[in-house]
Amino acid sequence: MKKKNLNFYLKSFMPLQLRTRKVLVNKLLNRRQLAVELIHPQDPTPSQAQITQLLSEKYKTDVKNIVVYGLRTQYGGNRTNGFALIYDTQQYLLKYEPKFRLRRRAIIPKREGSRKGWKEIKSKLKKTRGAEKTKIYVSRKTDKREVIRAQKENYLKGIQGK
Repeated sequence: MKKKNLNFYLKSFMPLQLRTRKVLVNKLLNRRQLAVELIHPQDPTPSQAQITQLLSEKYKTDVKNIVVYGLRTQYGGNRTNGFALIYDTQQYLLKYEPKFRLRRRAIIPKREGSRKGWKEIKSKLKKTRGAEKTKIYVSRKTDKREVIRAQKENYLKGIQGK
């Protein structure tokens, strides 16, 4: 066999490979930060769930403590790069992860209503004064810090109960 054909033959039977680079231990945020490189010949881009499963096996941690984001597949396939955060515990994940990533994982429920509705209320608030303004404030539904904190606590109780 020619060398070129041999390489193609070997790649076709090669399973998904996970490589981690730039592994930093961040003691302030109680997590490990790493760049992830996946080699997946003959396979489509792996899902975040597959990547978290591979990372949990490699680093011997719980799947719930791993966050994968920023996946970019190279043009032509075969290679995907991204980032991963491995938190020490679930409490630290809830404390330091941004809200939008927590919403993606369904820890915090998604916002209700449309963006247009929020903007209309905002412009209405600019035009009104006095008692009418307080009525609008009361009627508008917002994600208040206390509500989000309660949702995070409920999530943690559900995990500790299991």
